[in-house]
Amino acid sequence: MKKSIICSAAFALVFGFAVVNNAVAAPDKGPAVITLKTEAAKKPATFPHAKHQAKNECDVCHKSADFPADKKWSMKAGHALCQGCHKAQGKGPTKCGECHK
Repeated sequence: MKKSIICSAAFALVFGFAVVNNAVAAPDKGPAVITLKTEAAKKPATFPHAKHQAKNECDVCHKSADFPADKKWSMKAGHALCQGCHKAQGKGPTKCGECHK
């Protein structure tokens, strides 16, 4: 009986640490959808962030030379990064109204 109680307590303790460790270690992945606005703010682009995260590692975009380090989007930066990638892969939106709704 004592062995059963000790084993159950040990399992609960180990399981509890694993759950807490995963909760603490989970990185912030940012919002599911991001609206990219330029300083000119003509028409913002809608970016499905979660959809891209499911297919790519963060560094694909965030370490790209075209990603604005200050997070100030320009038409040039957005088109170079997003549209450039979509054209290179042969999939994804490339026409104005597909991102600028």
